[in-house]
Amino acid sequence: MRIGFFMPPRSVWDGRIQALRLEFPEHDFIQGLLPEAPELPILDLIVAMSLPRESYLASPSLKAIFQPLTGVNHLPLAELAERGIRVFNVHANAFDVAERALAMTLAFYGRVVEYHNDLKASVWHGLWVKGGAKDNWDSLRGKSCAILGTGAIGVELAKLLKAFSCKVYGWRRRTDQGIPEGFDAVLPDLVSVIEKAEIVFLALPLTPATEGLISREVLASMKGKFLVNVGRGSLVDEKALYEALRDGVLKGAAIDTWYLYPQSGRLGSPSRYAIQDLPNVILSPHVGGSTNQAAALAVDRTMANLIEYLSTGNCSCEVDLRAAY
Repeated sequence: MRIGFFMPPRSVWDGRIQALRLEFPEHDFIQGLLPEAPELPILDLIVAMSLPRESYLASPSLKAIFQPLTGVNHLPLAELAERGIRVFNVHANAFDVAERALAMTLAFYGRVVEYHNDLKASVWHGLWVKGGAKDNWDSLRGKSCAILGTGAIGVELAKLLKAFSCKVYGWRRRTDQGIPEGFDAVLPDLVSVIEKAEIVFLALPLTPATEGLISREVLASMKGKFLVNVGRGSLVDEKALYEALRDGVLKGAAIDTWYLYPQSGRLGSPSRYAIQDLPNVILSPHVGGSTNQAAALAVDRTMANLIEYLSTGNCSCEVDLRAAY
């Protein structure tokens, strides 16, 4: 088989690909490919982060796609399913995304960004300037939390929250899979789960079933709650989110996944509305899983998936293309 790697040359991938050549000399490993590579039409397997949608469909012999990341909403899922092309992913950054969700929450309740910016401007808060109760910050200890999504990220987040003695409720549609580690209960009713919590975490993939899940109506029911989104921006109604934050319906929000991304360069608003200008928002540029540790683990697990497939013709980390996760 011809296996194409759309990964940068002179990187951590080089040595791993060379090891594959030695272990599987009957296959052709082609590395350093670009999205418009002339080799695309002859590839049997693709290893890539993200390519233009048409690149995934360029080869009539393509059997499988291996990606060192979790989300698959960038793929032409319907076309891949129709052609019987399989997709294998990894969940290497689950802990890191959970850590980011927790860090942003702590930053908000601890008023970390506010106090940091004020002290840079020589403005003090607290005991030393007799600030009183208005200068206090709020502990996470014992708060009630809801995690929408009980997959790898949700489980890691639930375990982290237990260090703060939080009550943790999970939401998923199916209830026949038991209660994962870290959760006190898992419920199938979205409204009931949100009602139980002050802090609501979104750790869901973007699928036809989850897009717009947090609608205007749901947001209107979240008076005084704090929303944390490390899933995808489109899980939440964009305009309604801005208005709920602006009008004080939501206590606040921490957002790592957005609605708009720069098409080139580093500049660009993350939303069609001025969410980034509101004082009750913690902003993060979709870097929840972007740690050195997660990157290294993603390479390891992608290579393990590829080795399993080349050895057996199968792999346990397969994406359900119809469900989109």
